[in-house]
Amino acid sequence: MIEYRKATIDDISLLAKTRVDFLNEVNNISTDTEELFINNKAYFENALNNNSFVAWIALDNNEIVATSGLTLYLLPPNRDSRNGKVAYISNMYTVPNFRGKGIASHLFSLTMDEAKNLGYKKVLLNATDAGRSVYEKYGFIDAKGEMLYHF
Repeated sequence: MIEYRKATIDDISLLAKTRVDFLNEVNNISTDTEELFINNKAYFENALNNNSFVAWIALDNNEIVATSGLTLYLLPPNRDSRNGKVAYISNMYTVPNFRGKGIASHLFSLTMDEAKNLGYKKVLLNATDAGRSVYEKYGFIDAKGEMLYHF
């Protein structure tokens, strides 16, 4: 039976490993993972401690089989976010042999409930092709007009 709960400080290494697994799968890469793991571990430790990140996890026999993440930040208030609170969903990942069982959908609902309960009215995410249907069922739409720049 799948157990769902919020991630804690004790889950940092597992969150970092699962994120690296997700990034490797999405980008079809399996090299240079040590630095990515170390940097994600540091991020999760800091963000969980200062409450700028919330993660929900699904476990089967105490092993993480799926994760979700919610980064919480503030922008100057605007018409889309009158209180300036913006949440960004990331780290949605399900281990391959647990896919298609509704686990990601349940984690996503828990994550969205978390954002709502914390007063976040604007939620953003980047969707993979595999996850797009989960988000569209929840009411997410493509947003145009964003631009990106990398240094």
